[in-house]
Amino acid sequence: MPPADLPGGPDDRFVTGLIPLQTRLYRFIAGLVPVRADAEDVFQKAMLTAWQERGKYDPDRDLYAWLCGIARNHVRHHVRAAYRAKAVLDPEVIDRLAERLIDEDEYFQRRQAALTACLEKLPAKSRSLIEEVYGAGKSIKDVAAGLGAGAEGVYKAVQRVRAALHECVTATLTREG
Repeated sequence: MPPADLPGGPDDRFVTGLIPLQTRLYRFIAGLVPVRADAEDVFQKAMLTAWQERGKYDPDRDLYAWLCGIARNHVRHHVRAAYRAKAVLDPEVIDRLAERLIDEDEYFQRRQAALTACLEKLPAKSRSLIEEVYGAGKSIKDVAAGLGAGAEGVYKAVQRVRAALHECVTATLTREG
């Protein structure tokens, strides 16, 4: 019997789907568990459970929703344990917060897709400027020095591009409803 984790096997496909969702899942958990160390602990437990239960995952279902269900159970367990030590959030509040965070994540994903599309529409020079400042994490001063320009001029150029991106994203989201 061949190993389950050969490239293209179910484990490989599961991991390929899981990796890009990790940041979203952590953001979901951190919205429910305010202490960072606790959120990280719950995240690790949720990821371990997801791996252990991967055979029960139906690939026709939304993986993110499945992961959020696992994470929600771990948050509930964490809250119950914390409740024994000290009063914390009511489970009903956790469920309402979880639903809100999922809704906000959907909006964030639409906004992220709109931003990506708007970035692609920028002229190459503007896109390059934004990528240097935000993608490479350089300061305006460093970018200006690299371009042989003044920092004030580069700052104003970045502001203009940001304003254009904001307008584009807003228009895109408005068109989508």
